[in-house]
Amino acid sequence: MQDLRIAGLFAYPLKAARAVPLAEAMALARGLRRDRRWLLVAQSGEPVMLKTHPPLATVAIGLDGDALVVAGAVGPPLRVAPPPASAAALPVTVKRRTLAARVADPAANRYFSELLGETVWLAHLAHGEAPAGEPAAADPAVSDGLAGSAPYLICCEASLADLNGRLAARGESPVGMDRFRANLVIRGGEPYAEDGWRRLRTGAAEFEILRPCPRCPNTTVDPLTGEIGPEPLRTLEEYRTRDGGVMFGVFARVVREGAIRPGDGAFAEARA
Repeated sequence: MQDLRIAGLFAYPLKAARAVPLAEAMALARGLRRDRRWLLVAQSGEPVMLKTHPPLATVAIGLDGDALVVAGAVGPPLRVAPPPASAAALPVTVKRRTLAARVADPAANRYFSELLGETVWLAHLAHGEAPAGEPAAADPAVSDGLAGSAPYLICCEASLADLNGRLAARGESPVGMDRFRANLVIRGGEPYAEDGWRRLRTGAAEFEILRPCPRCPNTTVDPLTGEIGPEPLRTLEEYRTRDGGVMFGVFARVVREGAIRPGDGAFAEARA
């Protein structure tokens, strides 16, 4: 018998930085409204990622409406409002999609440049803006934000518990769910049952499960300290490798929009 519920609900306002827990949210077709709307861009034009810039892990992230609130190792806390439509545009490529983001306040650029020890720009993508060259009705299985592969990522506590059991057997320390950057964390069920889900209904929303999520070296960065090690990717490779990737969690999209919150019960429909 199923006994599933939402154990945690998270947005990642600044791509590659820490999560912000949410007390409730509207599950929208193209992603959570404030999820991955901000991005740091290097001089090369490449997105700044945690695996190449681990000091990002030291930055505490918050939200004040649509504004980003940051507090890290340099300077006092900083509130950054979304830039106006008149702000300079900055083309950003995420998962082979070119997005026309807008450059934020110069103070924010100085803040992050000092933190990372190189010149970077903070850019923002407004909710609902289509990627450059794409119509507004682009593939609904793709976020209109900076998430890249899908609007939502779902992970299960039972799967993490299984992974941590394997890590313990090797004498390794457990890892937290924050390694995997899920939007929804589901409690209950058997380890990796999500691999076989077709739909997930929770709160007033319904999700279609798209495919398993292949994990990258970002998972080897401690999201609180920035320290890098071989786990948990090394252990996952031993039993979760398929189709050329190391899988943990599942990508999803919304097929019925609605409000969701931690504690909501959930029902998973299995694939035929």
